[in-house]
Amino acid sequence: PYQVLEARAAGAGGVLVIVTMLADGDVLALLDSAAEHGLFVLLEGFDERDLERIAALDIADRYPVPVLCGVNCRDLESLEVDFERFGKLAARLPARLPAVAESGIEAPGDVAAVARLGYRAALIGSALMRSADAARRLAEFRDAGAQAAGVAPCS
Repeated sequence: PYQVLEARAAGAGGVLVIVTMLADGDVLALLDSAAEHGLFVLLEGFDERDLERIAALDIADRYPVPVLCGVNCRDLESLEVDFERFGKLAARLPARLPAVAESGIEAPGDVAAVARLGYRAALIGSALMRSADAARRLAEFRDAGAQAAGVAPCS
């Protein structure tokens, strides 16, 4: 919870909570602290067990701040990316939390693929940092995801 306060003091709008590294009580304490300070929370999971734990917390309507469920396809130990993890875990995503695809998004087609699997957001870092025109590239990602999800692109 102290790190949540530090994040808020530094101007953060949200916090990442890596579920696999924490006991359920610690996850809930971080959620409580984030809610108290008006920060959204991205609960990050890596496997079936993490997603089952997130779903079992039954937190969808308990907090006045957005709570998202992320799947990171990067292995924490080897740092290898397994894009197929998004598909393997899609059926286990908690139904009442917006799903975020994290890591391994390199092209607009990747965003479209995860959108078709039910993910509603994607964290994109390296692909934008390598782009000569990050704004144009981001628009390509956004448009591909919106088209695959059958929604209008947000601005």
